[in-house]
Amino acid sequence: MPTSLAIALAGLQDARVVAASSRASLDRPLRCAAQLSLAVVSDDAVLVGAFQRAAGFRRGSGGPEVRVGPGTVHVALALTHPSALIACDEKRIVNRYVRPLLRALTRAGGTRAAAHYFGRDWISVAHRPVAWVGFGHDATTRRTLFEAFVAVRTPFALTERASFLGKPHGTLEALAGTAVDEGRLVQAIADAYSGDAASVPFEWPDAPSLDGDASAEPPWAAVVDEAIGPLGAGPDAHGAFRVGGDLLVSRDALARLEALAATAPEDDVGRIVDETLASPGVALDGVRSLGSVRDVIVAARRSYGNRT
Repeated sequence: MPTSLAIALAGLQDARVVAASSRASLDRPLRCAAQLSLAVVSDDAVLVGAFQRAAGFRRGSGGPEVRVGPGTVHVALALTHPSALIACDEKRIVNRYVRPLLRALTRAGGTRAAAHYFGRDWISVAHRPVAWVGFGHDATTRRTLFEAFVAVRTPFALTERASFLGKPHGTLEALAGTAVDEGRLVQAIADAYSGDAASVPFEWPDAPSLDGDASAEPPWAAVVDEAIGPLGAGPDAHGAFRVGGDLLVSRDALARLEALAATAPEDDVGRIVDETLASPGVALDGVRSLGSVRDVIVAARRSYGNRT
């Protein structure tokens, strides 16, 4: 029996609604084991990562902030577990689920250039970053979100990033030199993901909460730079100890790290980081060394006197 894939072609949606739907992706009941929603953003906004502290609307995937605007295509594939649609584990969520999107962008992106993914959090077309890709994950339930924002005419980054490796980011229309049909692109993405799966339509959105302004948190008490961008640690607006930044990680593993590292003896922090973030079933990306996580926790605790 073929795998079933629920597909919603949501049309034009406000950026705030897109962010709210993204935030609900790991908790919302699913019609099928795999559920794909595709929307075209209608307004300008910044959507910040699940673990960031920055101004904007919070989304469900980790990683850095993403700029969206008219024409941005939002791809959200919610899964009951990483291998719900194709063979995959928590270590290769983006690597596996980006492949249908690459085929769709190559076919319907308007540039006549092949789309490539090189293991970072962006897709390259004609040697330019033109889409952000990332994931959300929960190690306990195994619920998974693959998420992408395709820059049709609005760039997805506010500035150039070190992770771009010197390649200036762009848009499909700038590379194509002509207008790109978002409707055709959305249909090509839906077709690429459906493959041999039995497609089942469903309604979107399901009126998620719109409360997602991420600008109320104080600055991190300490910050270190990592492969994907800054990592931070320190108390939140309610005084709870938090760890976050631009990393992508299983949300429950990070929550467990925060709870244990808040008051543990400093000499135990490294062991706690390893036991929580390197455990079987945990997804983690954007961090070259877990030593960076240990260092930022220790620096944050020292900076506000939380010593044991």
